[in-house]
Amino acid sequence: MVRAMTRDALERALERVRSRFSGELGFAASNLATGETVEIAADRRVPTASVIKLAVLVELFRQVAAGEIDLERRLALRAAAIVPGSGILKELAPGLRPTVRDLATLMVVISDNTATNLLIDLVGGVGAVNETVQRRLGLATIVLHDRIDFERIGGEGRRLAEGTPRELARLMELLGRGELVDAASSAAMLAILQRQQYLDQVPRYLAVNPYARELRLEPPPPLWVANKTGFSAGVRVDAGLIGLPEEHTIAYCAATAGSADASFAAEAEGAVTNGLLGRLVCAYWWPGGEIPDGVLLPSPYVDALLG
Repeated sequence: MVRAMTRDALERALERVRSRFSGELGFAASNLATGETVEIAADRRVPTASVIKLAVLVELFRQVAAGEIDLERRLALRAAAIVPGSGILKELAPGLRPTVRDLATLMVVISDNTATNLLIDLVGGVGAVNETVQRRLGLATIVLHDRIDFERIGGEGRRLAEGTPRELARLMELLGRGELVDAASSAAMLAILQRQQYLDQVPRYLAVNPYARELRLEPPPPLWVANKTGFSAGVRVDAGLIGLPEEHTIAYCAATAGSADASFAAEAEGAVTNGLLGRLVCAYWWPGGEIPDGVLLPSPYVDALLG
């Protein structure tokens, strides 16, 4: 067993992480059970990278709930719709007819860019996404500027989308409380996010098993994660929920930008930094004061940056 952190110890560790990061760091997290928050430059406006796909998901499910879109409708994958970057549809032959549900799943769990653009078009474009997030939800800093078009975006991620850690974490808090669109829609979106395959950022030092539910593991793991990540050169962003024992849930967004490490390596500075933040808030908010062995994963980065 490991003792949970005190608030003073948490603040000291957060400052070490912040001061050693080479770029700009923003972080916001809240404990949905207690209302307590942890923040670092939470109002810093950051490029969201693919985390903005959360906003597309919300607008999609709003229209599904309104009876405007059928998740089982099939859309034709045409060659002209294929875009580069993350995802699997670009690797497959045109002519496939995935369902809208399939596209939503691909957009989230493997961050498929082609699926994302198909869904942006389906819901009515960039304006429809922003209308829901900014006006209906009141999250004014979250904005989708464009479809995914790397010729227009170039090397400036802000041309795609921006937001603040505070409001992206607030979006996840609404999801965690079952208040995004409605309870049924929130549950459906949560189920997709829990199948996320990119777990290299905030959950990287947590003993998360993304296959536990489908394999029906007993006993179930002590924590779960539902999240959406984004990355580009020098940028790593992760927004999500972490479920702890005793129905404690953490809503969070960690965002690093301008890192001197512009690589896409597994150990990129931004990914490691966000992982340290996730480890710290779990160590602080773990209910009961004692953390079971094996929940927090060891790493030389943990020893070097938090020791």
